[in-house]
Amino acid sequence: MTGDAVTLDTLRRPHGSGPVVECRGLTKVYGEGDTAVHALRGVDLVVQPGELLMLVGPSGCGKTTLISIIASVLGGTDGVCRVLGHDILHMPERDKPEFRLRHLGFCFQAFNLNPCLSAAENVAVPLLIGGWRYGRALERSRDLLAQVGLAEKADAMPEQLSGGQQQRVAIARAFAQEPDLIVCDEPTSALDSATGEKVLGLIRDMTHSTHRSVVVVTHDSRIFRFADRIVAMEDGRIVPLAPGAAPPAAQAHAQAAETSTAT
Repeated sequence: MTGDAVTLDTLRRPHGSGPVVECRGLTKVYGEGDTAVHALRGVDLVVQPGELLMLVGPSGCGKTTLISIIASVLGGTDGVCRVLGHDILHMPERDKPEFRLRHLGFCFQAFNLNPCLSAAENVAVPLLIGGWRYGRALERSRDLLAQVGLAEKADAMPEQLSGGQQQRVAIARAFAQEPDLIVCDEPTSALDSATGEKVLGLIRDMTHSTHRSVVVVTHDSRIFRFADRIVAMEDGRIVPLAPGAAPPAAQAHAQAAETSTAT
């Protein structure tokens, strides 16, 4: 399917009103025997539609492993991981690239912009891969750049942009295909405090205005206030959030989510 036949609607598959992500008893083990490393030890996690969830915890606690499995770029060992109703652990490898293209957006710590492409062209990349005509893809990418406050930078090369501007280009790219789920890995770690807060405010606003679900992995406590819910990890497990580690609204949301999951 190519050209004008490709639309945002054809690139998205309805999944009903259930959770966007549902992990139950999810484990990941690297290696075998005495040298085995248990990266995930029975993780239970639910992400609801329209929710901005932050996954926090020390380095090596399993955060990146968890989102990598959710994003279908890493296999799990045991348990359940369903994303948009799809069984990720048993999905054939040949189906995963198409699944990611149709349903997932990514925002990386290092921005991962192509230095040989303009800002607009970088945003257009997932659309072009999805079969959009070049002109239509560039038109949509320019609209998205305007939404993130970079209309005047559409033709700029990445080297001509500040770190915050590059991250905003990456955000626009992540939202380009209107994916159901967007995964952000340390999106503010390379930014100063003020710029990081602007970037997360932008992600939050776009999440709520488009009713997408976003999972943000972060060590940055400065941005916790932008979360709808915060989930803490330690040693491969979900653990109770430390008192005062999140703003009251996120704490209340977390408690409500735990209650609904238990019932």
